[in-house]
Amino acid sequence: FASLTRSFVTTDLPKVMPALGLGDEPIPLWWTSDFINSSPPGTATKDEKWIVGEFNCSCVGISKCLAAYCQDHTPNACYTDISKEDLYECERYAKILGQQAISMVGGPSFAPINVGSITRVAKDDLGLLSQPSKPKFFGALAQIYVRSQTFGGSDKSSNGHRYDSIAFANGMIKSGMSCQLIHYVHEEHEEFFDLCKKFDFIVMRCNPGQIKNDGGSQEKF
Repeated sequence: FASLTRSFVTTDLPKVMPALGLGDEPIPLWWTSDFINSSPPGTATKDEKWIVGEFNCSCVGISKCLAAYCQDHTPNACYTDISKEDLYECERYAKILGQQAISMVGGPSFAPINVGSITRVAKDDLGLLSQPSKPKFFGALAQIYVRSQTFGGSDKSSNGHRYDSIAFANGMIKSGMSCQLIHYVHEEHEEFFDLCKKFDFIVMRCNPGQIKNDGGSQEKF
């Protein structure tokens, strides 16, 4: 798919973003696009025509981390359940994400951020690397725990973090940035956004509908 990738990224995408009113915005950090080949069989690769069926940038997951999310038969799933082979791929993806993220933010930060103003939701940060002592930028990864749902939602590990949050955060850390894991609790809306102002960047990992399902307002968020 080299020809399709090259054509879409270099030719089409610069037109798509302005058409969506996002011409001045960077493309999402982690996203997918589904393509349908509309060309007759036998069409030369250079002449193929592809149709975009879907863009997905609403909390796309890292599939190699799926072993870390809870299901009825794996209620204690966690980061260490990811196989060595899949973890290697997770870390490779995370490194790419971190390198891309550091090119998107600006403004150095030199002091740790106290997150004690909001509720600590997760039980632990199993698998998270140590934060750099002098980060190039200071960041956070925001999640939502649905208190009315089993495991806090279908995308959670047993400690309350999203199943691929550790991989995302470690990618930031390996690129020289700090990345603290925080949760949005709608009763603490003002406190949460006051806290967010202290960071250089926020990686949003809230699945569509989860804020509403927890009793909050997606529109207000």
